[in-house]
Amino acid sequence: MDNSLVFQYVIIAVIVLAAGYSLFKIVAKNFSSRKFKNKGKPGCDSDCGC
Repeated sequence: MDNSLVFQYVIIAVIVLAAGYSLFKIVAKNFSSRKFKNKGKPGCDSDCGC
């Protein structure tokens, strides 16, 4: 019985860690600084209308 409970906790911990890592990657991607593009303006992509 104890092994089953530990196994369930391990599975839940892996799922929570994977979800947290995925969320961190999404947030870090959205708030990262933009690289210079062809026009040389900081923070300006081809889709921003600059």
